[in-house]
Amino acid sequence: MEYAPMPEPLRRAVNQMVSEAVGRCQEVMRYAASDGARDWKRMTLYRATDAADTMDCVSMLIAAYCEHNGMDPKILRGYLQLSQQHSRADGPQEDDRAYLADLLGQTEPSRQ
Repeated sequence: MEYAPMPEPLRRAVNQMVSEAVGRCQEVMRYAASDGARDWKRMTLYRATDAADTMDCVSMLIAAYCEHNGMDPKILRGYLQLSQQHSRADGPQEDDRAYLADLLGQTEPSRQ
């Protein structure tokens, strides 16, 4: 593959979006650290999903650039790690519940 640096307009956009995502992650940490935050559940979920959505935009912007420049679709799918993705719309998965149970010192994940 031929080396080409990231174009400056793309670099600026990526830097801006990553900065926004980091700011949202910092908000998650602030709400998680605050014993007095009554709405920590709502706000941590909002900010965590905002950060994830912003990083998804970063990935798709870079992917669009790669596609525009003729990257093989199979290679692009591999770089995007599409086989590892699952939708937040599906809700927490079994491994998420098992991880929570482990964090809480429980033997079995709770099921809804």
